[in-house]
Amino acid sequence: MSRVTLLLSALLALALASLPLSAGAVTASDVAKRLRDRIVSQWEVQNLEVSVVPYSQAETDRGRFQSVSVRAESATRSGLALKPMWVKGTDVIFDLPKLFGPEMSVQTKYRGATEMYVVMSQQDLNEGLRMAQKVVPDLAATLQNGQITLTGTYKFVVGNKFRMAGKLTVPDGYKISFVPTSCKVNGIPIPVSGVKILLSKLNPILDLSEVVMKPRITSITIEEGKIVVK
Repeated sequence: MSRVTLLLSALLALALASLPLSAGAVTASDVAKRLRDRIVSQWEVQNLEVSVVPYSQAETDRGRFQSVSVRAESATRSGLALKPMWVKGTDVIFDLPKLFGPEMSVQTKYRGATEMYVVMSQQDLNEGLRMAQKVVPDLAATLQNGQITLTGTYKFVVGNKFRMAGKLTVPDGYKISFVPTSCKVNGIPIPVSGVKILLSKLNPILDLSEVVMKPRITSITIEEGKIVVK
């Protein structure tokens, strides 16, 4: 292909990408469809619903919307399934040129209050953990009594069968990590510092930084057989 043809193709692609951004050309439905397409490209979802409520056409042209909500009966990424996943933001401003650009990037320039509700069952957590890492092939998590317990096989200096009990934390507001409060290897208690290398390979347990509108996690509750994140 000649340089002239490549240049013309690039200019045509740029022109097409800019067409929806002219005044009055973008609607809330267009934005909802674009968000849906982006989510489907990153997540495996079931029964996905995307709702975008506009203020006015003038505000829509600016990328500003009264509310945006996303709900899926199931959303899976990197082997970890959330059932359900629900996110809602109010007074949201998107970067429309990037949203309607070739990369379909969802960048939130501003948002007011944001709510999130996602649930991960113990079974889905275990399936996801085994798919996400190869360090501990028999890794198993148990969720009960407000804490998470991890067991499995890993080569330590003093043995290989470990059991760690602890809590979940969110250091950066998006990535959920396991922090042990007690550790045993072959039934013998060891300092938490003795499993730092293993933890570096297991954490984060769950990364929600790619959820649309990037809501910050405000609470994690470990219930019987499931984790609830808000």
